[in-house]
Amino acid sequence: MRSCIALLFSAALSLAAPYQPTAAEKARIAARLRELEGKIQKLRAPDDLIADVAVYAKAAEWILRYPEEFFTPAYVANALAELDRGIERANQLERGASPWTQQKGRLVRGYRSRVDGSIQPYGMIIPESYDGSKPVRLDVVLHGKGATLNEVSFLAAHDAAAPAPAGQDHLQLEVFGRTNNGYRWAGETDVFEALESVQKRYRIDPRRIVLRGFSMGGAGVWHIGLHYPDRWVALEAGAGFVETHRYAKIGALPPYQDATLSIYDALDYALDAVDLPVVGYGGEIDPQLVASASIREALMQAGYHFTPDGLNWRATDLRAIFLVGPQTPHRFHPESKKISDEFLDRAAAEGLHDPERIRFVTYTERYNRCFWVTVDELEQQYQRATVEARRSGGAAEVSTKNIQRLTVAGSGEVRVDGQKFPEAGSFEKQGGAWRPVRDSKLHKMHGLQGPIDDAFLEPFLCVRPTGKPYQAKVNDYTLGVLERFRKEFAKFFRGDVPVKDDRAVSDADIAGRNLVLFGDPGSNRVMARVIRKLPVRWTRSGIEVGGRKFSVADHMPVLIYPNPLNPKHYVVINSGHTFHQKDLEGTNALLFPRLGDFAVIGVPDGEVATAGLFDENWSLRPE
Repeated sequence: MRSCIALLFSAALSLAAPYQPTAAEKARIAARLRELEGKIQKLRAPDDLIADVAVYAKAAEWILRYPEEFFTPAYVANALAELDRGIERANQLERGASPWTQQKGRLVRGYRSRVDGSIQPYGMIIPESYDGSKPVRLDVVLHGKGATLNEVSFLAAHDAAAPAPAGQDHLQLEVFGRTNNGYRWAGETDVFEALESVQKRYRIDPRRIVLRGFSMGGAGVWHIGLHYPDRWVALEAGAGFVETHRYAKIGALPPYQDATLSIYDALDYALDAVDLPVVGYGGEIDPQLVASASIREALMQAGYHFTPDGLNWRATDLRAIFLVGPQTPHRFHPESKKISDEFLDRAAAEGLHDPERIRFVTYTERYNRCFWVTVDELEQQYQRATVEARRSGGAAEVSTKNIQRLTVAGSGEVRVDGQKFPEAGSFEKQGGAWRPVRDSKLHKMHGLQGPIDDAFLEPFLCVRPTGKPYQAKVNDYTLGVLERFRKEFAKFFRGDVPVKDDRAVSDADIAGRNLVLFGDPGSNRVMARVIRKLPVRWTRSGIEVGGRKFSVADHMPVLIYPNPLNPKHYVVINSGHTFHQKDLEGTNALLFPRLGDFAVIGVPDGEVATAGLFDENWSLRPE
């Protein structure tokens, strides 16, 4: 059965003019919101239970902030109804009760994101059979893109107290994903933060977690499923897209942009489908059938075999089926859904297990693990890197391409590209030969590999300048960049960007967050502390990047780099996300990096004077 959220929000993406709420309607919502916020401030309870209440305040606050999101008159009534539910939960929690934690059927819960401190909702479906006595299967569902999706509509879809579908014996998590970003960037993090919250609150069998989605959700399943193949017992990806150039209808890109398409182009990771059971689906007359067809064709090119079964394709040497709904547009055909459900039920019953053979591909250290093998460093980032590994009797045989460092888990003997080592561990390549890792030189690694946009998957803090700038015009421009980032992140990623003045940045901030610094070394005291340890020169007399010089009067450098004050986190100079409102309002395929790891930007025209990617040692390599 398709989830309620998928049914509600995978519909048409263009609407007539939204409803204009009256002043009196907005005042009623605002008054009820103040009542709820006052109650929340007085609550003395664990933060996760407060988050279950605060999701209702967040929904009302955001729809008042963006009144263009009152898409129909129902949004007024729904906002008030959700505030009433929030007040009811607050009253219950004030009395020391939280009955929704034992509720069955459909309900809303929430968590506080580590990324930006925002409250984010998620939906749950709890069957009557669940009693918490044993770990159970969980299906994680990614919704489709919806032009009318916001917190109010999401909560309203899950707060109807509807029972679980007849016959469903597993729990279901329906991810909000910070609305319509294709589960990229902070939207990707939301999937795992919501999952983590559910695993803390319910008894979930970690070896029976299924990932499912349709349309934008299908694209999300291909992306997250293939990037994290050891997290799921099975995947079901319906429709969606798996690459950028053709789907978004874009032409040639600068090399530093084209290279980073391999971060999210799931088609590049098709080989990872061999490591877990997979269902691909598309309607016969749905243009998005090309997504699953492209994955299947890539697997066939890799040497795997499929036999036709009517319109469907069944793998003979993989746990995979690719289904086609006969004469079906952009929806799941009932018979195809039945076949898919049966396939997923069998996979979930069998459970996730470490395979004896692994075939793994990646293009970035961000996505670097497959069961008992971890890729710690590539030789060339954004180029295809592969691991072929077998394990037998405790011993492992590993073959690699384009890999500089890797870790093999276990305790037995390991052969890496023919070289024998007495036990598993971490290995690095030097002069074409492998050896146990000995040094800790600066290199790109998981979570510290760029590009600029990568900083916003994890906790970050924007740092505002308060000192005297080198050039007032440039400093003002950087503040405009910060303001644009604040507006776009709030609207499209549903959280407020954390901001502090440079003089207020604490040791705890440096220890726990990526620092995003705005201004110049004259105006921003934190930037002044790190600038000499970054691969750019920025003084009162000029800017130098990769041997090229630029006027300090009308240019500013932009970059991401391991923070010299704490190399476990990033420092970013003068940039939020490098894609902007037009991209965020278009197809999700447009949410790819625009500036790589570094750039020099003209002021005030915003033209890119130079840009590029650092190499694997974080050295400068201009394009």
